[in-house]
Amino acid sequence: MGATPEYTKKAIQNYNNKFDRIAVNLPKGSKERIREITGKSCNSYISELVIDDLERLEREGNNNEQ
Repeated sequence: MGATPEYTKKAIQNYNNKFDRIAVNLPKGSKERIREITGKSCNSYISELVIDDLERLEREGNNNEQ
């Protein structure tokens, strides 16, 4: 196979720049448990939990300022 074209590398880099990468270590088997119980991927489940909690904390913070 040939080398990856520069325009493809640039497109991948532009896509990756839209996200923060965070590594999370969970006990062995957690990934499968998340999939079985929620039907979601590990990344989707954790992302949803974090975003929901951040939004809740922001709302609570805004209520405390009033």
